[in-house]
Amino acid sequence: MGSITMNNNKFDAIVIGSGIRGGYAAMELCTKGYKTLILERGAMVQHGDYPKAHLDKWDMPNQGKVSREEISTHKQIQAGML
Repeated sequence: MGSITMNNNKFDAIVIGSGIRGGYAAMELCTKGYKTLILERGAMVQHGDYPKAHLDKWDMPNQGKVSREEISTHKQIQAGML
């Protein structure tokens, strides 16, 4: 896997998160010609390799919700679609 150098790069938009909203927002921005950076803190997942896709909420830690501990250590900002 190659490295990404971001020195002196300028972006028109930065999308935080590559979930359904972030992915769609990034697609729309790129389609309109904006140079877009996506930031994601989750694990790298290859298409077709979705380890939690078929789990029920009760089979996941914290029933699929963010734990109080994680909330206290990370500040998240929710933004609407552009």
